[in-house]
Amino acid sequence: MPYHNCNYLFLHDAQKSLSGNKIIWNNLPVLSGASRECYITIVDCKLILSAGGTESVNLKMNIPVRNYYSSSNLSPVGAILHSDDNASQVYDLQHENNIHLLSNDNLSKIEFQLFSNAGDEVTTTDTLEVMLKIEYIDQDKQTENYLSEIPKML
Repeated sequence: MPYHNCNYLFLHDAQKSLSGNKIIWNNLPVLSGASRECYITIVDCKLILSAGGTESVNLKMNIPVRNYYSSSNLSPVGAILHSDDNASQVYDLQHENNIHLLSNDNLSKIEFQLFSNAGDEVTTTDTLEVMLKIEYIDQDKQTENYLSEIPKML
């Protein structure tokens, strides 16, 4: 996929707010002057729970996406976090995250929810810090590629 450029957005734990089992960052910085199509990927994440007990945690992001579908119709999974052992309370990405959510950069807030692999909500969050990579799609290049394919279809 051709990318024109990318930005990184760090979501620091001190700026988050909690609403039930939702972790929300409001008032995000304006990423561009206009709404631009992009892929959003969690490239780094550190989660500390006040109580451990599960080997991995699914981090779901409530953002508008166009390339993610789920049989449960829930928010898309942005990353799967792992702990070294079940007793540990520290979770992070242990593999490169290949979940690239197609969205736009017109985000005023980002909302996360945590679930265990069994589908249970994880609500004992002490700390969550997330680094997002926002890769912009080069629309001119996409259009050129599409137009170059049209004669082949005729």
